[in-house]
Amino acid sequence: MSRSAPYGSADSYREFRHPIAALVLAVVTAGALDAFAFLRYGAFVANQSGNAIFLGMGPAGAHPTWPVSVASIVAFATTAGLVNLLRRRTRPTAAPLVDIAVTEAAMAVWTVLNLALAYGRHGTAARVLLAAAGAVAMGSLTTLATRTAGIATPITYQSDTTTKTGERAARWLFGPTAGRGRARRGTLLGLLALVSYSAGGAIGTLAQHRPRWVPLWGLIALAVLIPLLRRHPRPASPPG
Repeated sequence: MSRSAPYGSADSYREFRHPIAALVLAVVTAGALDAFAFLRYGAFVANQSGNAIFLGMGPAGAHPTWPVSVASIVAFATTAGLVNLLRRRTRPTAAPLVDIAVTEAAMAVWTVLNLALAYGRHGTAARVLLAAAGAVAMGSLTTLATRTAGIATPITYQSDTTTKTGERAARWLFGPTAGRGRARRGTLLGLLALVSYSAGGAIGTLAQHRPRWVPLWGLIALAVLIPLLRRHPRPASPPG
């Protein structure tokens, strides 16, 4: 089953020569940096559902670093909105490159701040700045590929991935025969994203024991996305 991907949607199949590799690399990197930020700063830079919970836990006396979560939410939302607007105002062939450039610039700033502020060891104010810097990078990254083969595959917010994967799995197993091919593809893509994010979490947990250059490793990893870009985007998703 084929479905067109409008140019307003960032579809990895249209924008990357190796879309699955690009998706996995982006999701693993997001998971790793999210785990690192949580363990070092006390807040997520990508998982804003977790940060929203911390906003309630903090004032109730169970999460004293909740101001760090506030900074992350604001920075993430602001950047995601601005970069999405920038993508829509950029010609389709250049939109993903602009997105990667913004993400890489934010990652470079985060790397410098992480060193200058000793990866959050000196108190809440430093962690607020560091979490905001990381969330700027992740807010930009989340707009890079919102779909794969016309199917929603978010990079940084896996709550939606989990919900959609369950829905697609049910349609694959019990739905009408005509839609099972697309449902199967969506289920497998969802499972791939969840496994990739979990693998990234494991990497970030191990990496936080050597915290000086963790954002730099992420910057280098995401730089690999540049040679994976297509010169000209595809007008539509491939057939199922």
